[in-house]
Amino acid sequence: MVKETAYIIAEDKDSAAKLKGVIESDYIVTLFESPEDAINEILKKKPDVVVSEMVFSSIDGINFAAGLKEKCLESPLVILTKLHPTPKVAELLEIAGCFNRDLSDEDMLDKIKSLSGWKKRKVSPPQLPIITEGSIGIAIQQLLNEVYDEKKNECLACIGKKDFSRALEIATFLRRVFPTDLRTQGLIREIVHSKEAESPKTEQTSFTASREDINRESRAARGAVDSGNLALMLEIAKKLLLMEDVKNGVRLLRESVVFSEENPYLAERIVVQKESSSASVLDILCAGSVFLSFFIYPYVFAGAGICFGIAAWAMKKERKAAAVAVPMAVVIIALNLFNFPLLSDMVADWQGKAAARRVFSVEPKIFKPGADTLVIKYRVKEISPVVITAASSRQSAEILNNKEHNTGVFEIPWKGKTDDGSLIKNNFRVSIKIGDKSFTEKIYTGD
Repeated sequence: MVKETAYIIAEDKDSAAKLKGVIESDYIVTLFESPEDAINEILKKKPDVVVSEMVFSSIDGINFAAGLKEKCLESPLVILTKLHPTPKVAELLEIAGCFNRDLSDEDMLDKIKSLSGWKKRKVSPPQLPIITEGSIGIAIQQLLNEVYDEKKNECLACIGKKDFSRALEIATFLRRVFPTDLRTQGLIREIVHSKEAESPKTEQTSFTASREDINRESRAARGAVDSGNLALMLEIAKKLLLMEDVKNGVRLLRESVVFSEENPYLAERIVVQKESSSASVLDILCAGSVFLSFFIYPYVFAGAGICFGIAAWAMKKERKAAAVAVPMAVVIIALNLFNFPLLSDMVADWQGKAAARRVFSVEPKIFKPGADTLVIKYRVKEISPVVITAASSRQSAEILNNKEHNTGVFEIPWKGKTDDGSLIKNNFRVSIKIGDKSFTEKIYTGD
């Protein structure tokens, strides 16, 4: 019986020797210590199976597997990992299998032997979205950015919930659709570096869109293509990608590019529609509230801005303004707590002075005692005691003292005489006390 060939790639010599012992009864085994040494040999000699047990710090074999597929790998590839991948990971990478490396020897051999039929599959590089120039290119780039952001946030949420199997699925999806985006490396690194990912204590999940949902969207896509509805084609492509149906989503995006080249005026319209789309109401309310907090009621409006920003984030609405406004609101609240002088304090001071002027005013501000007449205007809303005085550093005068003053608006002229009959000489303050409220105006004396 002629043995099949197997290439094993493992950095750890003990792991490589153990794995060789498991499969050498059925395969002629060649060992490689790094993927760089193996890639050219794999593509040239096309072994019957490639088993990779890599423990790279950040990529754990995913980039290696994706890179081989991009170079049209014909051999079935098996990734052994310390993580707990679901079957969907291998499906997304379009490789033969991806398993946890702690399988029993018998199960490991059975799984590897069952993959011999993969060599008969038609090999082609995985299709990716086409980013072309012009309006359709802008529209597709916007769509892909939205898909990436949603899936990245979902992946981070799964990592936060310790659902590493689902997080690995999403990271693999992002590596498949966005092979050059380095942000995905950070997600994979966070999963691989987590010790809990090796022995998770929480429930690990997987997601696969239902065939019914995919068929429904596929039928809608065919209708959009037949009717020439480019906007609907892009909308359905986004839905398919969010459902992680890579093949249909990418295919529809590529069809959209071809269709737009045949109908360029439709591409122009789709971009205009995207640019003129209404902003998120929550985003506008967030920015508006924080803006008002600069001038009035800082705690109320800054707090409202934070609430609107959180709501926009929770409901996954447009939040470009909120991303800036919410941190500013936090700063405004913090500064107010420490009594830091802000514009809102100045506005409050102006409002207080304006309110005081409606109750009490003194004219002119520059006063020549004896020559000019100082006019004191005041308003009494209810019968109450009213006392008006003028005082400098050395002189004082009681202008009015009425214990039961009538209501109304009044004016009192004063020539500047103090209680001792002399004229007031230095700058002074005119004060009025109406009931329990007091107001003061500073007056400057002129020559």
